Amino acid sequence: MKTATKFNDLISQIRNFFFTQEKVFYLIFSCFLSRGHILIEDVPGVGKTTLAKIIANSMDLKFKRIQGTPDLLPTDITGISVYNPKMMEFDFKPGPVFTNILLIDEINRIPPKSQSALLEVMEERQTTIDGKSYVLPKPFFVIATENPIEMAGSYPLVEAQLDRFLMKISLGYPIREEMKKIADMYVWKNGDYSFQVRLTIQDILEAFEEVKKIHIDDRIKEYCLDLFEYIHSDGRVYLPPSPRSLLHVLRTSCSYAFLNNRDYVIPDDIKVVFPSVLAHRIILKSTSDFRDNYTYVNEVLKKVAVRK
Repeated sequence: MKTATKFNDLISQIRNFFFTQEKVFYLIFSCFLSRGHILIEDVPGVGKTTLAKIIANSMDLKFKRIQGTPDLLPTDITGISVYNPKMMEFDFKPGPVFTNILLIDEINRIPPKSQSALLEVMEERQTTIDGKSYVLPKPFFVIATENPIEMAGSYPLVEAQLDRFLMKISLGYPIREEMKKIADMYVWKNGDYSFQVRLTIQDILEAFEEVKKIHIDDRIKEYCLDLFEYIHSDGRVYLPPSPRSLLHVLRTSCSYAFLNNRDYVIPDDIKVVFPSVLAHRIILKSTSDFRDNYTYVNEVLKKVAVRK
């Protein structure tokens, strides 16, 4: 898999600029190759925005950013039609969603009416303005960030909005060795994220097609169904995952297998992507905290045996 090698080479380069678990990069690119969107939730200062910028800079794609604020309007996101008196017609002024990679920083600072403008954009890759639909560029990948501890002046994402994100991950704090590298590189300067090789649009389109060819054995599907059946029958769960969640687990496991230079999915692929795909799509009766959901999903993985 020549294209997979390019992605792995790129991940190796990114690790020279951003210091965190290697699994984080594989999850992000698995989400991208599955044509989904990712939500990064973590405390301030761990590099959520920096990581999003590095990912965007690593590919030869258009990149735009939206800073979440309480006064952001839907038209600030999607665009607006402006009347042109000379031509006696309306001209469409596209918003920042007309790009390949869109960073939405602090998405939970955006009011609900404006958040709703993202529903069509993220699911259907288009936006409708004044009754006319405009198709977004391909590929289209949203990287959103949110801060889970400062809730004043924020608008928690509703279930429908959360479900638009294929994955939700947390970076966590770097270990001592990683902190030392950060101190050595960034005390007095911002990062210069220059890549020797950047992925081209052709590389990405080829990878999309190769991921579709990854084989999923029936026993792998049955294992996934066992995991879902366990969650659906568990009395601690108020809202279990939907069938769409199952499809997303299988798609991302194919992408993860592709990045590991395999043309077939193994149970470990399912185990790696399962928490990031499922944790934000369920509601437990005892709590609504994402971290508790994440712990619960990992518990399920330990209790449900892999099919022989």
